[in-house]
Amino acid sequence: MRPNKTALLFVIGLAAVLTAASAFAGVRTVTSRGKSYVTLSGMANYYGMSVTQPAKTRIRMQNKYNKIEFETDSRSVWINGTLIALNEPVRKVGWSWAVDTTDFNKTIEPVSRPSEFLKTAGTRTVVLDPGHGGDDKGASSPRNLQEKAVTLDVAKRVKAKLESRGINVELTREADRNLELDARCRKAGALRADLLVSIHANSAGKNRNVRGAETFVLALPGRYSSNSYGGGKLPTATNTGNRYDAANMILSYRIQQNLIKATGQEDRGIKRARFEVLRDAPCPATLVEMAFLSNPKDESIVMDPAGRDRIARGIADGIAAYLSDVSRAKAK
Repeated sequence: MRPNKTALLFVIGLAAVLTAASAFAGVRTVTSRGKSYVTLSGMANYYGMSVTQPAKTRIRMQNKYNKIEFETDSRSVWINGTLIALNEPVRKVGWSWAVDTTDFNKTIEPVSRPSEFLKTAGTRTVVLDPGHGGDDKGASSPRNLQEKAVTLDVAKRVKAKLESRGINVELTREADRNLELDARCRKAGALRADLLVSIHANSAGKNRNVRGAETFVLALPGRYSSNSYGGGKLPTATNTGNRYDAANMILSYRIQQNLIKATGQEDRGIKRARFEVLRDAPCPATLVEMAFLSNPKDESIVMDPAGRDRIARGIADGIAAYLSDVSRAKAK
């Protein structure tokens, strides 16, 4: 079906309200009701992308490096096929669709141009954090598969795969023992971690239908967590982990991208949250929910050693891709 010409003109039109010079070189912002936005037309010009409308509510921008697809009146964006939750919906501002300026700065830009944001990041030590342990069993599946055991098994597999590539890897725990959340971050600091990946498995309780993998990145100051959007007062505190906002997003993107590729699971996307292990991280960090133990299909994947190995390969490939991004950034 051919895209509606009028709708395309809304997307690529140059009309804007209260256009102002942006802090981002080459990009212009528009201001509406006191809030700053980047128009999709301006973003497409900035990246040298063509614009199409494959469906009524979808706007696609593409060049030889990246494909970015937005869902209008929604917080969903797919970058090279990987789902990411924006802080704010894509909104119509004047004649143009636009994204919140912070979403452009903290989400779209780092993922689209990682080498511009990782020049000071490190590559020497990867710390993996198997979630739960000891008396803290975490989630359990209908067949009594315990999260604490799954996370440790997968973490050890990730470690082996990365070490085979010559990457130095440490674990926050190597046995079934209790480890408080603050102790995990302290240990990562003591190990001089250059990145921290906390590994978990999810559960939807009695709801057996929810499935898939998702990755969490630290929420931004003054913005909601993805799963509490619009609820209550906006948190304004800046946490230790917010020093690494750009690297956090790039790391999360690379892991989610490769995890879905390796396992074929449903892509539940990259979301923002204020988990303690992310708030207090001494380095770029992410939290991976590899599967829903409450879902029969996901449970079967995780119960199978071959399934856990695919999960581990996806996480390891994502970490390796991030480290390659860092190396390219330093080489520029």
